[in-house]
Amino acid sequence: MRTKTLPWASLVLLLLVSLSIVAENRLDPIRQYIHKHFSDQLEITQEQIEQLSWVLDNPVFTPELATQLSSAPIHQEVPRALSRLYCLQLLRNGSHEAYEAFVAPQTDPDTPRLTEPSFRQLSREIAGLDSVSYEVIQTTAILDAVTLSPEARRRASKVLGKPFPEDTVDFLSVTAPYAEKIYPLARSIITKHPSAARLFEIVYLPHSHLRHMMYNEGSLSMYTVLNTGIQNKSISKNDLNLWYDHWVVNIAGFRGHSEPAGSVYLTQNTWRSMNQLKLLLDRLFREPKMNPMQVYLQKRGQWLHLNTLTRNPNEFLTLASLGASARLFTPAEGRELYASFKSLPENEQKQWIQHSRLQLTALDTPSPTYGPAVYANAIAVAGLPETVRKVLPVMLRVYEEAERMRIEGRLAAEVPLSFRELAREPMLNHILFSQRQFTTSINPDDGVAKLVMRDEP
Repeated sequence: MRTKTLPWASLVLLLLVSLSIVAENRLDPIRQYIHKHFSDQLEITQEQIEQLSWVLDNPVFTPELATQLSSAPIHQEVPRALSRLYCLQLLRNGSHEAYEAFVAPQTDPDTPRLTEPSFRQLSREIAGLDSVSYEVIQTTAILDAVTLSPEARRRASKVLGKPFPEDTVDFLSVTAPYAEKIYPLARSIITKHPSAARLFEIVYLPHSHLRHMMYNEGSLSMYTVLNTGIQNKSISKNDLNLWYDHWVVNIAGFRGHSEPAGSVYLTQNTWRSMNQLKLLLDRLFREPKMNPMQVYLQKRGQWLHLNTLTRNPNEFLTLASLGASARLFTPAEGRELYASFKSLPENEQKQWIQHSRLQLTALDTPSPTYGPAVYANAIAVAGLPETVRKVLPVMLRVYEEAERMRIEGRLAAEVPLSFRELAREPMLNHILFSQRQFTTSINPDDGVAKLVMRDEP
């Protein structure tokens, strides 16, 4: 009995169908997560889900709230992206019902919920976006999740032909001019609306990270790109608003991996920080010589009532900077911070003051990353006083080591110092609770700081 051989056309068709089924099955975890947490409340396209699927292979996880278990049975960037997209839709809607859905996860009695007037202010800006700008912001809600994923790396290597940054936001900045060639979702929009190509570059302006500004992670150079663009008129008020709108959405979903349906993170305190910075950035159009960092820290210090605790202006700004990094907002937290800081050895207090004064100048090195995650995770498990007593000396040691390495040429000026590994539970527990002696080391290739236990080779 002779067996029939399928013609080549049929074999090719069968292969394509099989590949299509495999690709569709790959999207099932995302679809199931959407159905479970959003039912039919989230507007999302097949194209957006396909782009988001890049993150499923990503071995990189954020250390934000690493000491708390995530409710997500999927890569945590998936719920963060879906939360951003959902929050964006709620902001565009702007109704009272949308507000209630937005703040639904904000159940901590010690943290003020975002007020409805603050929500409406954000909503008016989002609702006022033209259709192309809104579509770009929608896309960035997804792209923010797939940065540094294996597929994004592969395509970026092919297009850029050179090494790329290992920081997620910096990666987006260097790939933004080539968004059409790297990200299918961006290509789809740019093909329909060529003007969108420039908007991706505005949204992902290099070295212009709003969360870094909020937490005072870097030096005055955090503001250089924006201020230079404002002064030479390459950045308009509409451009600044679009850049800010992207960060509003990014921040809204920042802790979406703990609760995606609404915004856990964009509370009234977070809005106060964001809004204060936006007011200062708007002032740069009129006051080009203003130091926005110094004005911002003055405001942060006033929120903590630090002016009632110290008359030393340098100590005031240092404590305001630490308060911003540790996300502190109340006078009670200000008193606790002041008392904890004053319990440190005097030489360490002076070194922190010197470090903070240096931040007020435009340094030629990028902002360190993940410092606030170290503080947030440490405070969550050990409280503020113990965090100040145990964590600040280690952070100071790492800053000093990085400076020595840069002077000696062992750490390149363009490589940001990263506290990512120190924010993770094993190393953080050693800092807070272990009696074992350790030193610190910094990888010269990627700037990642780690602990080295004394009994390790």
